[in-house]
Amino acid sequence: MDIIIFWAFVLIILLLNVAAFNLYKNGKLNLIFSGIIMLFLAPVFGVSSGALFLHLVAGAGEGAGYGGAFLGLITLVNGAIILVIGIILWLVRFFKSRQQK
Repeated sequence: MDIIIFWAFVLIILLLNVAAFNLYKNGKLNLIFSGIIMLFLAPVFGVSSGALFLHLVAGAGEGAGYGGAFLGLITLVNGAIILVIGIILWLVRFFKSRQQK
């Protein structure tokens, strides 16, 4: 059961990444804001996945806590990477526009 929760989490993260880059490509949402949104969603994903692990898998709960923390950290790092990519792209665009003037 825990592998199903993990793969559902991976699918959600992939869909969020695809949505962030598609919205950026269409000009509807900046990658910086997508990264910030992902950073705020990290604790939600960590706690909810830990709670699902604890509820669905019998045991002492230590593994569920570690699993939830690990998935929350993965989401946090993913959001930070998107944020850094957004900042780098913004800086490149800013310096190109200043250079053309």
